[in-house]
Order: sequence, then structure tokens, then C-alpha cells
Amino acid sequence: MVAEAKALFDQAQAEEEQLELLDPLTPEEMAEAREKLGPSAGRLAVLRAAREERGRGRPKGAKNRRTDDFARYISQFGQDPAITLMQIQSTDPEVLIQASEQSKVHSFRKDGTPNIVTERMTYAEAQALRVRCAEGLMSFIHSKKPVAVDATIRGVVVHEEIGEIRRSTGAVIDGEVLGVIPKDPTGGDE
Repeated sequence: MVAEAKALFDQAQAEEEQLELLDPLTPEEMAEAREKLGPSAGRLAVLRAAREERGRGRPKGAKNRRTDDFARYISQFGQDPAITLMQIQSTDPEVLIQASEQSKVHSFRKDGTPNIVTERMTYAEAQALRVRCAEGLMSFIHSKKPVAVDATIRGVVVHEEIGEIRRSTGAVIDGEVLGVIPKDPTGGDE
């Protein structure tokens, strides 16, 4: 499951475009742009042409090496955050409550001795922590599914009858059969 989550993360990283606008241009790129524009081109025009020739960002599907290097480096110091989230999410709330217990000095009495209070997480806080961890993992385990849309139209059928007003047998709304009133040939609204 963790391997699948990492694969999804790597795939998302590959799709992301990274602009390299801050990297300095090489003299070769500047010379090629000057050759293309001619000797009378200004410095700014040459700079723009060299940037356009270079292209913007990594080619599609190329890995962001700096991110991969940092991920490898940082992973030496502890376990994967997805594992930590899964461990917290799968821990019973009662265990989380017990693990959160800590003694604190609340105040001091008149004689100078500390008033020590034991604090711990409430059941609702423990459940909220578990839910937050589950939400963090959800996108790696279950991708979003398309929303099903029911486009069928039921229950309303309208019949237009020319010449006279009659009750229609087709359209029934709230148990009433509805008819359609034709336009008034004299031009009035009825």
C-alpha cells in the first residue's frame, strides 16, 4: 500500500511543470539567439529569444531530481510520514487518550508547592485526530471516482393540442392531470 502511495506521488510529481526561469543562460545560448536575431538586436530581445529557445520547464514526464534527492536524504532520519499517519489512524481512541496523558504545573499554592494537574485528550479529540490522519491518506489509497449523474426525466409529459382546451391524459403532477392552453389567436395572453 505504501509502495502504491509512493508511485502515485511520483506520478503526480512527473506531471507537474517546473519553470527554470531563474537559471542563468549560458554564453552559447546567448550567442545562438544573437545569431538568429542579427547584430542589430538589442540585449533584451536577445535575452528573450534565448529564454524562448531554451523552452520552459522540464519535458513532460521528466522527474524532478531535486525533490527526489531531498526525499531520499530526509527519509534517512525517520519513517515515512504515510506510515505514521496509518499508525495513528489505526490506533484505538482509548490508546490515544492514554498516550496523551501528561502532568502539568497549573499554579502554585500559597506555601509555594506546585498544583499539578493531569491533562489528556478527550475522546472527541482522539477521534478527530484519527479522522485527520485518514483524510490525509485517503487520496493515496482511494482515488476520486467520477460522479454519476442521472439525466433521465420522469413523470412529466406535455401534450399541446391546437384549437381547444382539453385535459391531457399524459402529464400528471401531484395526482393532477395537466393540460396545455394554446395561444390566443387574437394576440392576447390567456
